[in-house]
Amino acid sequence: MATSGSFDTGGYNGKHLTFSWYRSNSPNGADNYSDITWTLKGAGGSGWHMAGDFNVWIDGDNVYSNATRIQLYNGTTVASGTKRIYHNNDGSRSFSASVSASIYTYAVDKTGSGSWTLDSIPRYLNSINIYNNGSALNSISVKWTCDPRRDWTQYSLNGGGWTDAGDSVAGDGKSGTFNIGGLAPNTSYKVKVRLRRADSGLWSESGTITITTKNKATITSPNDNFSVNSNGSLTVNCNNPSGNQIAYFLDCPSGTRRLTSGKTTNTSYTWSAAQILSMLQYITTSNSSSIKVGVITYGNAEYYSEKVGTLNVVNSNPIFSNFTYEDTNATTITLTGGNQRIVKGYSNVKAIVSTANKATAQNYATMSKYRLVIGSQQKDITYSSNASVSATIDKVLSNIFNMYAIDSRGNSTVKQISPSTYLDYSDIIIKKASVVRTGGVGSETTLAFSGSYWGYGFGALNNAITSCYYEYKTTTSNTWIKGGDLTPVLNGNDFSFTGTIKGDSGADGFNIQRSFDIRVVIKDRLSTSIYTMVLGTGIPSIAITKNGVAINGMYDASLKGALQIWNGDVYINGKKLNLS
Repeated sequence: MATSGSFDTGGYNGKHLTFSWYRSNSPNGADNYSDITWTLKGAGGSGWHMAGDFNVWIDGDNVYSNATRIQLYNGTTVASGTKRIYHNNDGSRSFSASVSASIYTYAVDKTGSGSWTLDSIPRYLNSINIYNNGSALNSISVKWTCDPRRDWTQYSLNGGGWTDAGDSVAGDGKSGTFNIGGLAPNTSYKVKVRLRRADSGLWSESGTITITTKNKATITSPNDNFSVNSNGSLTVNCNNPSGNQIAYFLDCPSGTRRLTSGKTTNTSYTWSAAQILSMLQYITTSNSSSIKVGVITYGNAEYYSEKVGTLNVVNSNPIFSNFTYEDTNATTITLTGGNQRIVKGYSNVKAIVSTANKATAQNYATMSKYRLVIGSQQKDITYSSNASVSATIDKVLSNIFNMYAIDSRGNSTVKQISPSTYLDYSDIIIKKASVVRTGGVGSETTLAFSGSYWGYGFGALNNAITSCYYEYKTTTSNTWIKGGDLTPVLNGNDFSFTGTIKGDSGADGFNIQRSFDIRVVIKDRLSTSIYTMVLGTGIPSIAITKNGVAINGMYDASLKGALQIWNGDVYINGKKLNLS
């Protein structure tokens, strides 16, 4: 252990450097650091010599560096300073220092180093213990011991905040006692002590002990966290060392006195099933509640012993008999011939709870609402006791209709209905389509598409393709032009079409100078499918006909000629031949 130290560097002809340090602060436990003051001086010989390139490292830090050459005499101070060194958590700490320099007269490097263990800084108590020093009706006594001495004592009761103990302390400051008053009889208290070490000012905490006050009746059963159902009875047993009169009570929710027995000396009491059930009048919005049973000891004051458990609501779901449904979509009703057949994805199902079928709550609950659930869709319906209520879910995707009657506690009773006929309809769809100019150029255009539809009967009507046509527009336009009706070929539930179509050039098809958007629209009795495509321009690079050849365009038969060249100049051997 050290509070100061020094070392010399290597030398030449007796000339060297001396490094020294000393601790310059008086640390306590709260600081947990040491400040050291250090000095680097010249040493040895008489006269002077030139030295430079000084470096000082302390605890891994370069605290001084200077390349300047100086005349160094014996005792010349090269540099000095203060370095803060933080100790370990237990107060211990070691550090090292090193020095290097050069004597230029002789071109000799000097180095030196040293390491030391600092005096440890006092921290927390070495030991702390607490003991049960006895108890009374309304107080407990605690004894503590420690090493080394402390100068302040506090305690925590039942995990609460810290309170000054006001204790009686032995002369050496290493033991003492204190009392905690104002406590309830026959109650267990958890006590923890903390002591402040006198020399460091740091607190150390003890473990926790339990001390019980005396002299009141206590419940032996049930235990804390007991559970009782709303259709059962509950027996409470206790001991009563004083023999004084006692009374039993029942709280639900906990904290509000609901039932209290008469005064008695009996150590057992049973709350009947009817009394337990009556507690549900205070539990109307949940399926469980804390419930407290207790015994009161009468003396100069009333002293309580209590156990807290859970009262569970059972056998209390609403009474609910039935509901009805109907399809309200006029289109699907026309197709099916009534409102009881349901078409997947299109029928709008209205569920109705009549006054005669209304749900009723049980055991002090009140009805809250109904909830209609069909597949992933649901709707809540406000409850009424004197009128029919309903809700509609549009475009249902399931054949299972669930109606939940929900009370104020969240309990529910469900009734389920499935329609007599559920039609698993699927939308008409064009699966693939294409539109191309014949041969890739020119105006003549061929359209082809195929797909499927639901080819079955709804009941009153069979499904059918009701229309099929195509529309077109130039790609720069926003206005669609109807091109004409189409008659697809049917093969079971599949349809297809292939054929040439008219366009802006009439029966010749589509202008080759332009590109077009073309879409096919096909409908059945419930749904529509639209497929959109792009038709590019039809200008050929070379068009060969029986009458002649055209370049950069179509051959114009009205002009005749063996060769027609469009949209470009003609050069032969670099000479332009255009007439204009």
